Amino acid sequence: MLTILNIFKRPVEKASIEAWSKMTDDVAKVALLTIPVILYSKEDLGFKLLNILALFLVIYFFIIIGRFCRRILEEQTL
Repeated sequence: MLTILNIFKRPVEKASIEAWSKMTDDVAKVALLTIPVILYSKEDLGFKLLNILALFLVIYFFIIIGRFCRRILEEQTL
């Protein structure tokens, strides 16, 4: 029973890696869509720029993680 709940067991299923890749892409898209909300907020310009910079770092991180998942997926199919 507990072996079913272990998500870190090897080998990782192809569907799980594909789901993680899609999920990281979705998180990056949502972070990208929040930028206009920050731009039109009533906060100071410095605070807006800091938040936008943080969002760009989050977007970049999640795109890299999604790319990593897709590379693992390609290696499994070869």
